[in-house]
Amino acid sequence: MELILKKGKKKTKYTIPTEWNELTLGRYMRLMKVLKSDEKIHEIEKIVRILNCLTDVPKRQFYGLDMPSINKLSDHLTEFLNTEAEQELTTFITINDIEYAFHPKLVEMTLGEFVDLETYMKDINENLHLIMSVLYRPVIAKEGDTYAIEEYEPNEDVANLFKKELTLKEFNGASVFFYDLERELTIHSLKSLIQKHKKKIQGTKTKKE
Repeated sequence: MELILKKGKKKTKYTIPTEWNELTLGRYMRLMKVLKSDEKIHEIEKIVRILNCLTDVPKRQFYGLDMPSINKLSDHLTEFLNTEAEQELTTFITINDIEYAFHPKLVEMTLGEFVDLETYMKDINENLHLIMSVLYRPVIAKEGDTYAIEEYEPNEDVANLFKKELTLKEFNGASVFFYDLERELTIHSLKSLIQKHKKKIQGTKTKKE
């Protein structure tokens, strides 16, 4: 959907996504922050904030629209929210002529990958682009269905590139892995905590003896 706003003699055209799959990672992160907020605000203000997440339109410009236009945008927003996002995992993604691939051996992740993922998982929505930069890395070898990716090095530039360029269609399928990983990392952390607790108890017993 196209939205044309006029300021003086200047007209600016904006594009509003028609379905979830068109949403970039960055906009998705902003949108989730608004949708999950417990802040009590007027219904119109929430609609404006959501529309601001979906477009580059400054919030103040929405307040210059008449109510019929706001209602039309609200109807579009309802249709957008009712669409279904892609669920299938996208294994390969190409951005700026560089092919990235989903981590082929998560069960064999390195300590560095594990530690960073565990840290990022503490706030998935805020760190989604960083999580993606761990899970998707440049392809260095490929033969049939087998492929290899670059060794892991934290790369904020790639993370920010993903935030800008990836669409929900490309990264939503990986979300299943986020939550499976979150569960596994939580279990691992709990086990570590239990082991530390046992060692502490054992140490106390030893001292008493």
